[in-house]
Amino acid sequence: MRRSHLAVLTKLWALLCVTVGVSLTSNAVLTCTLTLLGFTYLGFQRNWRLLRSFGVFYLLLAVLLYLIRFHGFHMAIFSEFYVLMLWNLSPVFLAAWDLITTPPGELAAFFSRIHMPTPVILGLLVVFRFFPTMRSEVKSVGRSMRNRGLTAPAQLVRHPAVSCEYVLVPLLLRCLQIADQLAVSAVARGAEYPGKRGSYYGKRLGAPDYIWSGVWTAATTVFLAVGGVRI
Repeated sequence: MRRSHLAVLTKLWALLCVTVGVSLTSNAVLTCTLTLLGFTYLGFQRNWRLLRSFGVFYLLLAVLLYLIRFHGFHMAIFSEFYVLMLWNLSPVFLAAWDLITTPPGELAAFFSRIHMPTPVILGLLVVFRFFPTMRSEVKSVGRSMRNRGLTAPAQLVRHPAVSCEYVLVPLLLRCLQIADQLAVSAVARGAEYPGKRGSYYGKRLGAPDYIWSGVWTAATTVFLAVGGVRI
C-alpha cells in the first residue's frame, strides 16, 4: 500500500510538541506514551519501514531498561545512562526522522510558501537528506564488500585498517558524485532563477493534518500534566 504523507507543517508541529514534552517532563519513563503515539502516527502515514526498524530498536531499549531497573543489569561497554537517554529522546528521534524523510519536493514547496530564501532552502534540503542518503550509500558499499568476500570476521579482525579503507574510499567518492549531481539538478530545476517558482507539490492542510495537530497538542498537554513539569 502506498505511503501517505501529512503536511510538512503538521510534521513540524509534531516535532515541536514532542521536543517540548521531553524537555519539560520530570518523569522520563512516561515518554513511552509519546513514543506509542508516534508509532500510531507513523502507521497512519503507512511508513511501515520506519515503524518496523524503530519498533525493534525501541523494544530492545525497553528490555534493557527493564533489566537495569529490576534486575540490576550492568553493561561493561554501554552505560545505563545512555539507555535511559535514548528511551527519553525516542519520540523526538521518531518525529524528526519522519520529517527528514519527507520527499524533498514537499519540503521545498513548504519553505517556498513561507518565503524562505533559496540558499537557505537548498541548505536545509541537503541537511535533511544527508542521513537517509548516507545510510543508503553505506548499505550499497556493504553489499559490494559482501559480494567480494571482504566482510568475513577473519578479514575484519586481521585487517581492520584495510577494511575501514574499503568503506571510506568508495563512500567519499560517492559523496563527490552526489554533490555534482545535486548541483546539476538544482540548476536544472531553476534554483538560480530570480523570479517566483512554482511546484508540483502544492500540498495544503487537510482534515487529517488538523486532527493530528490537535492530537499532538492534547497528548503533550496531558503528558506534562500527568508526568509533571521540570522547572
